[in-house]
Amino acid sequence: MKRFKILIDILQHTGFMKFTLSFVSFLFMAGFGLLVLEPGILHYWDGLWFAFVTSTTVGYGDYQAVSFFGRLLCVLLTVYGMIFFAALSGVVINYYTELRQDKDNI
Repeated sequence: MKRFKILIDILQHTGFMKFTLSFVSFLFMAGFGLLVLEPGILHYWDGLWFAFVTSTTVGYGDYQAVSFFGRLLCVLLTVYGMIFFAALSGVVINYYTELRQDKDNI
């Protein structure tokens, strides 16, 4: 729990929290979109799971998009997820680099 608090503090300090909230909001909306668009997804939580797995590029294979708009949504989820997680790692590394530089300058 302490590490989660540190991550939240980093996100707030760097201004990355808005991007994080937009990503999480998009995941929830995509979960609903997949429920509507995909015949194999029968429950919202299954759509949310599929959206999360797609955005992290894990792709377990328990669900797959078969409709055109479902596949298009999955492409958007994948691209948005790759951008988000790449930027997140960059923000955290940059935060600790600046922290170390400030410490060295003292």
